[in-house]
Amino acid sequence: MGKKRPIDKIKQNLSKNMILYTLIVIIGGVISGYFIDLKFLSRLIIPIVFIMIYPMMVNLSISSLKKIRGSQKPLIEALILNFIYAPLFMWFLTSVFISDPKIKLTLMMLSIAPASSMGLGYIGLAEGHMLSGAIIVAFAFLASIIVYPFLGHYFALGANIPVPLSLILKNLLFILVLPLMLGIITREYIERRHGQEKFMGTKSYFSTITLSFLYILIFVIFASKAHLIIKNYIDILLLLPIAIIFYGITILFTLLMNKRLLAFEYGHHQSVVFTSVSKNIALTIAILVSVFGKEGQYLAVFPAIMSLFQAPFLMIYLKFSNRIKRWFGDEPS
Repeated sequence: MGKKRPIDKIKQNLSKNMILYTLIVIIGGVISGYFIDLKFLSRLIIPIVFIMIYPMMVNLSISSLKKIRGSQKPLIEALILNFIYAPLFMWFLTSVFISDPKIKLTLMMLSIAPASSMGLGYIGLAEGHMLSGAIIVAFAFLASIIVYPFLGHYFALGANIPVPLSLILKNLLFILVLPLMLGIITREYIERRHGQEKFMGTKSYFSTITLSFLYILIFVIFASKAHLIIKNYIDILLLLPIAIIFYGITILFTLLMNKRLLAFEYGHHQSVVFTSVSKNIALTIAILVSVFGKEGQYLAVFPAIMSLFQAPFLMIYLKFSNRIKRWFGDEPS
């Protein structure tokens, strides 16, 4: 196996240490914003969002949609978990733990987010079915373009935020559809001009840009809203029980259903778990700050905090991969 390139090492470092770096930028942002007036940084949010989303779309494998045969059942289950089970369960949890309708809106928007690109990384580490995972991620991204405007409009009404459906559609066109189209064009150009192998060699660059700008975006959000965050710290602490119950029960529910009811083989099971439980934090933050304006800049704090809980749950579950493989009837390699 060839020696790892510096860019591969940087990308691996940024993703492997996500909890640490997120904590650093959150704490650094709050401290900086508390002692220095950094509200002007909020003007940079939309450009940062675009730069963060575009590389994500380049790495999205639209071509995998053609290889759907053999992955229909995992795909259908993952879409049901993502767009029906998750919002219903999150609605129940927020009704129990959260009284602020705007925070409920934030967590509901997070619940319908498609899988994060990190989900595919976890599937690979767990020796799951990568093709099924890629198909689920691609379909979920495309479905979210349709689902987000209407559910987002509905959730906003429930939170008494007057955001017209036309405005949501316009903003999603800028931060989802336009980057998707540019991403497809970029990928097609690289693959046709230089070949697929050359494109695969560039993927780490695109992933590194997305991760880097995610950390920059989180810092800017926390720095520009530091005083508001400190004032409302109790609301942020309430995310802990929600995260423990949501991630814990969702993993357990999917595990039991795939083994007992659907009789999935291990690889397909892992492709469903890691693409259903892992939510695209970056995309959720991008939608909140672009659609809900100044209100959204504060609301984006909550998915950023949730990422601190999501990553440990997935990593702990990953540690049990060999035991789960044996339970599904496969010996670990």
